[in-house]
Amino acid sequence: MARDSDYNRRRFLKATGAAALTTGIAGCADDGGATGDASDTETDTSSDGTDNQSTGTEAEEFTGHDSYPYSPGETDVASAKQVMEEAGYGPDNVYELDWLQYTSPAWKEMANTIRSRLEAAHINMSIAEADFGGLLQKTEKGDMDAYTLGWIADYPSPQNFLQLVDPENTVYDAEGATPNGARLFWSEDAKASPQVREFMTKQFDRIQNNPEQSDEAQAERDEAAAKMEEGLWESAALLPIYHRVDQSFWYDRLDYNPPGGMGGSRSKENISVNALEGKDRLDKISATFSALDPIASGNTASGTKVMNMFDAPMNYHNGTTEVRNLLVEDYSISDDLTEYEFTLKQGIQFHDDYGEVTADDMVYSLRRLVESPNSTNTYFPNSVLNIVRETDDDGNVVPGSTGVEKTGEYSFTVTLQNSFPFALSVLAYSAFSVVPEGIVGDVEGYEGEMSWEEFSTSNPVGCGPFEFVKWESGNGGEFSADAFADYHGQSAAIDGIDSAIITDTTASYNYFLNENADISGIPTSKYDPSKVSIDRTEDGIDRGTYGPLQNDKTVNMSQTPTINTFYVGFNLENVPKPVREAMAYVINREQFVESVFKGRGAGAYHLTPTQIFPGGAEAYRSHWQGE
Repeated sequence: MARDSDYNRRRFLKATGAAALTTGIAGCADDGGATGDASDTETDTSSDGTDNQSTGTEAEEFTGHDSYPYSPGETDVASAKQVMEEAGYGPDNVYELDWLQYTSPAWKEMANTIRSRLEAAHINMSIAEADFGGLLQKTEKGDMDAYTLGWIADYPSPQNFLQLVDPENTVYDAEGATPNGARLFWSEDAKASPQVREFMTKQFDRIQNNPEQSDEAQAERDEAAAKMEEGLWESAALLPIYHRVDQSFWYDRLDYNPPGGMGGSRSKENISVNALEGKDRLDKISATFSALDPIASGNTASGTKVMNMFDAPMNYHNGTTEVRNLLVEDYSISDDLTEYEFTLKQGIQFHDDYGEVTADDMVYSLRRLVESPNSTNTYFPNSVLNIVRETDDDGNVVPGSTGVEKTGEYSFTVTLQNSFPFALSVLAYSAFSVVPEGIVGDVEGYEGEMSWEEFSTSNPVGCGPFEFVKWESGNGGEFSADAFADYHGQSAAIDGIDSAIITDTTASYNYFLNENADISGIPTSKYDPSKVSIDRTEDGIDRGTYGPLQNDKTVNMSQTPTINTFYVGFNLENVPKPVREAMAYVINREQFVESVFKGRGAGAYHLTPTQIFPGGAEAYRSHWQGE
C-alpha cells in the first residue's frame, strides 16, 4: 500500500460531492458496429464464485501469472464446461446470465456465438440491447450481469486504462462517490477473491502514488501496470476483446484531415475539415447523448460537440498525442511538479457576447468541475490530478477550497497535492473547458444567470470554434452549431455543422448512402474488406478509397490505430468466477476480429492498448504469451 505520508486516494473517491444528475464516463465508447493455467498459485473455485488461492485452509497471496491463462487463440468449450462442473453446475443446475450490449449487429453476432458455446457449459445467456445512453444508465445502476463497452484514451498512459479496474473506482452505488471506472462493482461483497482485490488496489497505488520522474519510479509503475493486467486475468472481472482501428469514410466534396490516435472525440472540426465543395455546412451522423456541459459530458457523442463548442487550456492537436497550448500562451511548472501557473491569451471571446475570457472565468470553471453537484467528471481533477482541496466530515469538498487561484487578470495557478507527470495532457480533456464566470449557480458564491438544465441542453456558452444553435434530443433528433466568427484560433472552413441523431446502424448507413452525410463510419454488418484500397500512410494513418458503395460511388477512407480497448465486463456482485472464466475460455479473439469485426482491429489480451503498454508492442505480445 502507499506510504502513510502519501495522499490516500481512497479519500478522494469519497470527496467528490453530491450524486451527479447525468451519466459520466469520459473515455467511454460504444462500438456500434461502425466500426492451460499458468498461474503460480492453485485456485480453489467454489460454487459461490469466490476465487481464493489456498493451500489447505490458509489463503495465499496472489502474486501474478506467467501468461494469459484461458486458452488464447482457441475456442475452449471443454475447459469452460469443466470449470463450471467443478463449481457444481450441470444440466440440472444451469446458470442464468443476463448480457447487455449496445445496439449493434456485429456485437449481437458475437453475443449469439458466445451464447451457443456457453450452452454446453451449463450457462443460459439472455441478450438485451440498448442505445448508448441507456447502456450507460443501466450499467451504472448495476442492472446487468455482463455488458459490453469500450474506452478511448483521455491521456496516453497505462494509468488512464488501469483506473477502470481499480476496485474502488468500479463501485457506482457507494455513498458519496463519483467513480469513473468500469461498471464492475468490485466491492467487498463481490464474488471474487479478497486477495486479488487487495492485489489490484496495491498495484494501482504503486502507479497512482508514485509520480516521481526517475528511472526507478518509472520501472515500478511499469511493473505494477503489468501486474494489474495479471490480476485482471486471475479475476476474469473484465475480458478485453479487441483494440479497434477507427475508420472514416467521406465523399470527394470534403477535404478532410483524419484525427490521430486519441480519436475523433479529441479533435476539432476547424482543424480536421480543410474545405467543403458545393455546400457551406458539414453534415454528419451522431449517436445519442445526454448533456452539453463540459463538466457533465459523458461519452464520445457528447464529447465531439463539447470539443467544437468549448476550449480547454491545452489541446490534443487534431486528436494526436501532441499536446499544444490552446487557451494559454505560456505556463510554468514548479520543480516538484505540483504547481502550474498559466497565462491566458488575451482577447479570447466567449459566444453570445459574454465578453473576454479571463482568469476569473477559468477559476470558476475549474471550481465547477470539482465542486458542482452537476459534475460527473470529478474523477479527473480529484483522482487523476489530485488538485488541492479541503473536505468536510462527510468527505464532500468544502466550497471555495479547490486549489485554483487567480494571480492576475489573465493568469491563474493550479496546485496539486502530489506530483503528476501527465498534468498538461489531462488539462487537454474537455471537462477542463472554460465557461463564463457565474453563468450557472451551482457552486457557492454564484446565483447563476440560468439554470443548469438550460445551460446543459439549450444554451451552452463556450469560446470554441463553433457556437450552439439547437439540439433536438433522442433518435431522429438533430444537433446544429455555427462557426464562431470571433474564434481566437484557426477559423473554420465551413459555416456550421449539422448532425442527425440516428441510433439504428442500418438507418445511419442508408443516410450516408443517400449522401445526406458528408462523412460517416460504415457499420460492420455493411462493411466489405475487399472494397478497401490503401495507397499511402501518413503520420501513422492509412489513407485510400473504399468502394464502390451500393450507390456506385467510391469514397475516400482512412484508418487509424486509435488508443482504445473494447471489452466485456461483469457485475461482480452478481456473477461468480466460474461463469466469468467459462466466458473467457470460449472467447476466441482472433476469430471474432476476423469474422465478426471483419479485420478492423486486433485481439486484446490486455486492457492497456499496445501503443501505451510498458515496453510497446513487443512487450505487449511477450507478456501475454509468457515469453
